[in-house]
Amino acid sequence: MMKFVYSIGLIFCGLLLGQGIRKRVDTESIKASVPVEKYIRFIQKFAILGINPIITLGAFWGVQITNIRFIALPILGVIAITIGGILGFVVSKQMKHGRKQTGSMFVSSSFTNLGNFGGLICFAFFGELSYAFVSMYKMFEEILYFMVGYPIAKLHGEQDLNIKTKNPFLRIITDPFIYVYFISITVGLVLNVSGYVRPGIYQNINEILIPLSSIFLITSVGFYMKIRAIGSYLKECIAIASIKFIIMPIVIVSIAYLMGLRDINDGLLFKVVIVLSAMPPAFNSLIPPQIYGLDVDLANSSWLFSTGLLIIVVPILYYIVNMI
Repeated sequence: MMKFVYSIGLIFCGLLLGQGIRKRVDTESIKASVPVEKYIRFIQKFAILGINPIITLGAFWGVQITNIRFIALPILGVIAITIGGILGFVVSKQMKHGRKQTGSMFVSSSFTNLGNFGGLICFAFFGELSYAFVSMYKMFEEILYFMVGYPIAKLHGEQDLNIKTKNPFLRIITDPFIYVYFISITVGLVLNVSGYVRPGIYQNINEILIPLSSIFLITSVGFYMKIRAIGSYLKECIAIASIKFIIMPIVIVSIAYLMGLRDINDGLLFKVVIVLSAMPPAFNSLIPPQIYGLDVDLANSSWLFSTGLLIIVVPILYYIVNMI
């Protein structure tokens, strides 16, 4: 029970902290005297580019990858993101949305919060080892977002906005949020197979860095939250939540079971998949609507509504994984 309280408490404390900072920033005196948004963006980048690579490197250095079926994890991640996007597109068409609404529905149902929330919950439930499995599951996440998700979102948005058109491949290999992540995985795997034993203190370091990174990122998410628009998009919010928390877990967990993942690492791999299959839209799902002129309020409402449901979903996940 303490693991559940810890994970859900950290998530909502971060969101409330971010909202509290946002309200203070909205006063003229704070706006004029302190560049708070600049600091929020700094801690966001510091967590992603400074802390997370250390966590990921250490996780891959310490994990024992001895079963070929581990390759199923990134495959499952790709399947989840792809099917989620397709379902969002289909549901949007059934609702007879316009292009901008369809684009927002697509990114909201496809982009999934595997890092901030999924990684934190897995760490709280299962410990540091699970974080390496989380990293493997989301290995191709950013590639799919930038190579597939962003171009599809752009097709549904306004043209000639203030984002520069760039070759998709160049966008990936020059994006620090992507290549730093892959470098950390590569170095961790090289150290893993090199025979050098990871220092025992690394586990203690990661036990500090994982919650620290999560609270930084979740606070930044809370800072940008908008609550007012949910009422106008309740139908869409329920549809996205149904995809994320009902359909995707059924599909992904069934595939994982058929792949035989339940037998690996005493079922830990399977439990990680269960948690990651039931995560809300990613914070990244709010970015394409902003830069491509999609329905920002729809994306924001879907994100906030589904994230709020974690207070119900997390205890259900806790109960399920402890039953296995």
